[in-house]
Amino acid sequence: MIRFFEAEDKVEIAKLAADFVGKDFDSEEFGLLFDEIIDGSPDECGIAVLHAGEYLGYCLAHTTEDEFIIHQLYIKPAFQKLKVAPQVFDFIEEQFPGLKRQALVPRRNEIALGVFSKRGYDIIIL
Repeated sequence: MIRFFEAEDKVEIAKLAADFVGKDFDSEEFGLLFDEIIDGSPDECGIAVLHAGEYLGYCLAHTTEDEFIIHQLYIKPAFQKLKVAPQVFDFIEEQFPGLKRQALVPRRNEIALGVFSKRGYDIIIL
């Protein structure tokens, strides 16, 4: 199941974000962003990826009238080959039709560069 964040997702999504970000993860900053999303921020978006009650990943994005910009897209390594990311992209396309799509990607992440490019995202190298 792919859906927008709900309040009860906070702890599990924070764990995933900590795995993704690593030692630079700031739980307080993440908590504030999560709360902003739950409170209905018009320009921040959180998407949860679940299967059978297990959190497989998440997506954090910034939206404007014209753009959908992915800041983080994380799928647990054990599930990365199960074609979960394309389902996230399909959800984004359904929910945000017609917006220009961009993704912030670290230079060293060749897999992410390929995945986003294949889906037609403009890449912003970090």
